[in-house]
Amino acid sequence: MPAPIVVEVYAPQPSVQELSVLIAACRRAAAPNECASSDAKTTEPPLGVAIVRREGDRAHIELGLRGVASAEWSTRDLVFQPGDDELERYRAIGFAVGTLVARQTEPPAAEAPEPPSEPPSVPPTPIKPELAAPEAAPAAPARPLRSTWVDVAGQVGLGLIPGPPRVGAAFRAASELAPRGLFAVAELGYAERPGEPTLRARWLHLSLGVGHPLSQLRSLGVDVRLALALERLAVTAVDGGRSQGEARWKPGAVAAVDGRWDFAPPVGLLLSAATFIDPERTFIRSGGQPAGETPALGLSGYVGFRLRLR
Repeated sequence: MPAPIVVEVYAPQPSVQELSVLIAACRRAAAPNECASSDAKTTEPPLGVAIVRREGDRAHIELGLRGVASAEWSTRDLVFQPGDDELERYRAIGFAVGTLVARQTEPPAAEAPEPPSEPPSVPPTPIKPELAAPEAAPAAPARPLRSTWVDVAGQVGLGLIPGPPRVGAAFRAASELAPRGLFAVAELGYAERPGEPTLRARWLHLSLGVGHPLSQLRSLGVDVRLALALERLAVTAVDGGRSQGEARWKPGAVAAVDGRWDFAPPVGLLLSAATFIDPERTFIRSGGQPAGETPALGLSGYVGFRLRLR
């Protein structure tokens, strides 16, 4: 195994996942040379040291290689966009370090042979000069991947008015149409109204729409969503041993806000608030008497988890 380049990252200290992404990108760009973090144990003395300093959206890289008399230092500065993903920033830093290592360790081009001191008696055969190998182009940072995730959450929301709230669960799947931008989302939910044995109400909810992040920090984020929805309301009246039920599908629209905290990536805590805009309100009568109605704006709250698949 060749002697590695030791990479030291200062201010701020990266997470384990971020450091792993940086080292992997450095190894790809610096091959056949090796890259290792400063806390990794190696048997060989290091080939050199790469020092990375972060200041907001900027990164400064200093690379020193061991020589016969003294180390030779080279530098590079990177500037990121404010919305760039943190993992992609560390991947770009790793590629930059590996590119500097490849440039510094590339063997020099072979020198042309010196002509003989005395011309030969016969004309020499022309020698085609050897072309030096072109300098390797710097490796471009990998394009950011489009994220995909699923949400699983419990739900509490308005049911029939008057009456207790409805409770249930929802499953949501989303995938970005543009990296760190617009995403498509589909949702399936089910809820019931507890505590009313004489009038049972159940909701099945299907929706399809789009969303967009409002803001994103290192581990916190807020998204907004708009969707078209279909909701099935089934009501069953129970009188002793007899029961009678009715059900209907109705269209609507959903507006929602999601807040997340990635406390243990790829798993995050999810808090959501949503409203179902009902253009066709449903009025329910039982035994000839009004028993309830659906709200024009069906507010619901969600608490659950988000699992990021990529």
